[in-house]
Amino acid sequence: MAALAQGFTYLLAKIAAALEWIGKLFVACFVSLFDMGKDLLCWCLEQVLSITASAIGAIDVSGMQSLGSWWSAVPAEVLNIMGLIGFGYAMGIIASAIGIRLVLQLIPFTRLGS
Repeated sequence: MAALAQGFTYLLAKIAAALEWIGKLFVACFVSLFDMGKDLLCWCLEQVLSITASAIGAIDVSGMQSLGSWWSAVPAEVLNIMGLIGFGYAMGIIASAIGIRLVLQLIPFTRLGS
């Protein structure tokens, strides 16, 4: 009788070890699939950013290079007054506000007309 009990104990130990191995295999497969999903998401984001960088690089800004000659045509007195009243800071604030508004309008489900 003791041998039969020892045989059942041995059999149950083997079954428990096999089930533990299957459980570890399931966890390892889930972790691997999760890592693959993460890598896929990062790859998609990288491709979108690569396309964006290419699109920004394709923009022709050669017309803006002539703006430097415009500032040299402004009289020194006018430039001095513009500096005293903070024209440069005001233009920076206005440009930032317009840029922020354009970026915020790209958020989905918001009104693009406001």
